[in-house]
Amino acid sequence: MRATRRALAASALSLLVAAGGAAALGGVVGDAGIGDRYFPKMGNGGYQATSYDLRLRYRSSGKVSARMLMVAAADTDGGNPSAGPPLKRFNLDFRGPKVSRVRVDGEPATFHRRGQELIVKPSAPIGDDLAFEVKVNYRGRPRPVSNPDGTRDGWTETSDGVVALGEPQAVPTFAPVNDHPTDKATWRVKLVVPKELLGISNGVLIKNERRGGTRTTVWQEAEPMASYLAMITIGRYRIDAEPLDGADYFAAVDRSMSEAALETLRERTLKATDFMETVAGPYPFSATGGVVDPSGLGFALENQTRSYYPSMPSMDLVVHEVAHQWYGNSVSVRRWKQIWLNEGFATYMEWLYDEETGGTTTAARFAAEYERPARSSFWEVPPARPGGPGNLFADAVYDRGAMALQVLRSEIGDVDFREVLERWATENADGNVTTADLYALILDVTGSPRPDAFDAWLYDEGKPAAP
Repeated sequence: MRATRRALAASALSLLVAAGGAAALGGVVGDAGIGDRYFPKMGNGGYQATSYDLRLRYRSSGKVSARMLMVAAADTDGGNPSAGPPLKRFNLDFRGPKVSRVRVDGEPATFHRRGQELIVKPSAPIGDDLAFEVKVNYRGRPRPVSNPDGTRDGWTETSDGVVALGEPQAVPTFAPVNDHPTDKATWRVKLVVPKELLGISNGVLIKNERRGGTRTTVWQEAEPMASYLAMITIGRYRIDAEPLDGADYFAAVDRSMSEAALETLRERTLKATDFMETVAGPYPFSATGGVVDPSGLGFALENQTRSYYPSMPSMDLVVHEVAHQWYGNSVSVRRWKQIWLNEGFATYMEWLYDEETGGTTTAARFAAEYERPARSSFWEVPPARPGGPGNLFADAVYDRGAMALQVLRSEIGDVDFREVLERWATENADGNVTTADLYALILDVTGSPRPDAFDAWLYDEGKPAAP
């Protein structure tokens, strides 16, 4: 198989050289980023990943030895049907431990590192549109990364293991990837840990065995996943692996917690999932669950199929993270500045769940938020134009984003609003979106342009007029 791909690449190269193109002769270099202004070096040009296969051995010392196999397709012409020049060099995003070897289609490749970039030059250029494999071996002690808003995430050590999370830029602390939401791929993760521990990742658990002094788990996420949604947790857990509403369910809580905590997590996950299916359509993935594991991170995260919680989550928090499986994980942003499409929608789902279960109405939640004084910094960050990566997770992105949706609801009416919520999730499943796409859907549903009030709530600085 590898030889066939290499032969095809050589054939494509000879044809391009025969055509006389100077760029074809040497090939092209994949960009070090995909052009996201908030994170210029995130993602990489020249290819699209299709699958990742991570094998990672964790030792009680905190060190790891790992191998990542990425399958990708060269894309040097932006997906145009005519063949572009071959790819002679490309990057992976990686901040992890020392790399010992890189191979491309089984052949040794030269490589070097520059900041977060792992720069790879294969032994021969790869023809445009051809599939290829990259195998990266590395070992050492991963470290967390600092985010623009001052938080830290990524590979984070706990009292009995590790919590490794990725939003927005931290999966490269433990795995080399094409790290941008627009490049989704399937994942397979094999974790080998000391026998008294358990390694957890995304998707369906397909292997769990103890042998000698180790325990091995293998996880398969068969649906496309943005790399920032990948997760690894390692520790001592109580587990619940009984199916939930037809989906493969796997949940875990720290061993210091009771069996009742597992039951509560299951109950809240089920309630949140049932509610979201009435709003956004069928659950978009084959697996679900959650992990509760104390760490120094201080936040929950909606990893695909399996959210992470640093302590036992409230019902509101479970609704928020489960809502992200539709709004954020299945339907993902095209650029990070559009993050309100994740967080505003998930926050509004908290409000809507509370309203529909007899609690505070969404109108009352809106009114309470609107009481913030006009001089509050809250009003300085428009949710659809947050101003930079340091504001991605500002309160306004969440709460003012939810307020904008309440304004939209009041302007177009409940029937059209519910159609927008469902079609946004179902028609964009496994895709990437922008606010402009949402405007187009509103027009299609209502037959009218989006309301001016909605526009002001998303884009205007300062406190908008009350609707």
